[in-house]
Amino acid sequence: MKSVIGSLAIALSVAACATIPARPPVADRAQVWQARKQVLTPLNTWEIHGRLALKTADEGWQLALRWIRAADRHDIDLSGPLGSGRVRVTQDRSGASLRDAEQRTYHAASAHQLLYRATGWDMPIDGLNYWVLGVPVPGVPWQERLDEWGRLQTLEQLGWDVQFLEYTRQGSYELPSKLYISRHPGDRGEQAMPGETLELRLVIQRWARLE
Repeated sequence: MKSVIGSLAIALSVAACATIPARPPVADRAQVWQARKQVLTPLNTWEIHGRLALKTADEGWQLALRWIRAADRHDIDLSGPLGSGRVRVTQDRSGASLRDAEQRTYHAASAHQLLYRATGWDMPIDGLNYWVLGVPVPGVPWQERLDEWGRLQTLEQLGWDVQFLEYTRQGSYELPSKLYISRHPGDRGEQAMPGETLELRLVIQRWARLE
């Protein structure tokens, strides 16, 4: 399941996304940002396809990602090169289940907890669920910095630093297409736990069923 990569730096092209044309900065970033949050936060039906790279202090993985959300239900497929190490995680109101490449099934209270137990991948799923839309998790403290167009440029939340490197247009929405997510325990006087994820790089190549 795990394939060590020599470098986490990945160069991935974004497909099926419309480039946002150059335009002048907005006059009131805060106002535009408030409007964006009101529109994007309620979206709870979508499908993304992309590439995900994770790095710990001594290992790394590159994975294909398909994530389907339908209200409270999440179906997340992760697979290595040529489909190796395929994992499917499902979460709904009743809990989470995981099926691995050997068709073994596991259960836990949350997808985050289950994925970490089964694979060692510590993914902030509860945060990513909103960060992929370019908004913070509601009801959880955060710090933000906006770009010239009233979109998130950086976000600190749930112990992670999120950089929104690129946006693309999906219908009437401007949504992130490249995110760099990092956690540096040493900066807070802590030591990284064995296997703890320190970096994630996500490239969203395609959106579908966005509602």
